[in-house]
Amino acid sequence: MVGLLIGLVGLAAIQEKWLERGLRESGTRLAYMTAAGIGLHNFSEGLAIGQSFATGKTALAIGLVIGFALHNATEGFGIVGASTRTGERLSWASILLLGAIGGGLTFVGTLLGSLWTSEFVSIFVLAMAGGAILYVVKELLFAVRKETAQKLIMAALAIGFGLGWGTEVVADAAQGGEAKEEHALREPDGDVLPATAAKTGAVAPISAEENARQRQAANQLLHEEALSPKVLPDGTKEYDLTASVFPWKLYPGATIDAWGYNHTVPGPLIRVRVGDKVAIVLKNDLPQPTTLHLHGLAVPNAMDGVPQMATGSGTVGTQPEIPPGGSYTYRFTVTDQMIGTHLYHTHVNDDFQMDMGLHGVIVIDPRQSSTTPPYDVDAVYEISSFKVGGSEEENVFALNGKAFPEAPTLTVHRGDRVLLRLVNASAEEFHVMHLHGYTFDIVAKDGNSLSQPERANTISLGPAQTADIAFTADNPGQWMFHCHILDHTVNPSEAGDGSAHRMASMGGLVTFINVE
Repeated sequence: MVGLLIGLVGLAAIQEKWLERGLRESGTRLAYMTAAGIGLHNFSEGLAIGQSFATGKTALAIGLVIGFALHNATEGFGIVGASTRTGERLSWASILLLGAIGGGLTFVGTLLGSLWTSEFVSIFVLAMAGGAILYVVKELLFAVRKETAQKLIMAALAIGFGLGWGTEVVADAAQGGEAKEEHALREPDGDVLPATAAKTGAVAPISAEENARQRQAANQLLHEEALSPKVLPDGTKEYDLTASVFPWKLYPGATIDAWGYNHTVPGPLIRVRVGDKVAIVLKNDLPQPTTLHLHGLAVPNAMDGVPQMATGSGTVGTQPEIPPGGSYTYRFTVTDQMIGTHLYHTHVNDDFQMDMGLHGVIVIDPRQSSTTPPYDVDAVYEISSFKVGGSEEENVFALNGKAFPEAPTLTVHRGDRVLLRLVNASAEEFHVMHLHGYTFDIVAKDGNSLSQPERANTISLGPAQTADIAFTADNPGQWMFHCHILDHTVNPSEAGDGSAHRMASMGGLVTFINVE
């Protein structure tokens, strides 16, 4: 109401105290008042363009530019029409000044809107624009009150509204499907965050029983409880994976429709040893084609999971995509080359499908295990990323499919030798994992044992990289284990990454290792 009042009364005050003194009741005066009212209106349009760009919706911003350009071109006729009707001739300087008043504020609004987003400011400016347009309509109707051809004037008025609305359709079409995310926030580092955690997905909360099952799956992966195979008559170990869509809780208040294997994110741990004959049967219950790639394993070429594609020089790829409802069996014999910690994942629509949850861990053991295990505790943390709330950037980060405070914690005893297998299943992001209270040994990278372990307290992992780190639990306490890219340690919220005015709660890639 304050904005509407300022827009309506403010122009009237300008008319009385400023323009009236020099221009009186001339058509030129009306042209300037119209330009001022339209300029304030266009300032709000500039804010819409700038804020669309600031929230990462470049296509929407471009669509708004096109729509507003068409719309604003018609406003130019309205600005100069008043002086034309009275027979006054505007100088080029006046025309340029009127254009600056009517259109220049669009640029100012675009610049300001691209710097920060404020729902309050947007509403306030729109209200002022509404008041200004009411004033302009009043002035225009007053100007034609004594004309004789009232029917023609009203018909032209109706046609003008129709044409104006028609150009607005272009801008409206550009916003199609975007309304639900109009309040998204884009952080300076590129993360796009929804205004509230509830906007991470339109999926209803899962039941307490399903929540318990999902947390159990995260802990089973942590403690390396592997998927049990069927043993075929020839000794082949056959593992069944079904890729499907299902609700998955990332953290309290955030449940998404995940795409995963066997109703878990990440998929179940597959553990085999050198000499095993292995068959992985992948059934596709997804709405899209998919494949399976065993990352870092020198499997036969036909088992590599790269979808076949036609190119100018022929066909490349190793297998046809597995269509919805189809299945494919990946067969290989485990060799010494494969020993270590590895990732398996989709290789169709890769960026999207991986960030929806189509990935898992495969561990290859030597042919014969030592009678005395080198470690008392052997655990897995798989790091993954998700794009929620309409974001085109990864903005939720999880350990074994769960973001803090849902991420599983590891408890060990004082004196235990501990091995942590770390797998980065993020499609895009690097992670730098740090363990408080300890300096650890990096004993393997990408499944390859290091002849000389590296001493460190942080380990950097690019997408699809793995590392094994080891330490002796000789420092009792509750020790934080987290990513040191610190915007990976918060969950999407109105606080974003935190500020002087808003506290960001701990989330994302955070857990604890308890040494008892």
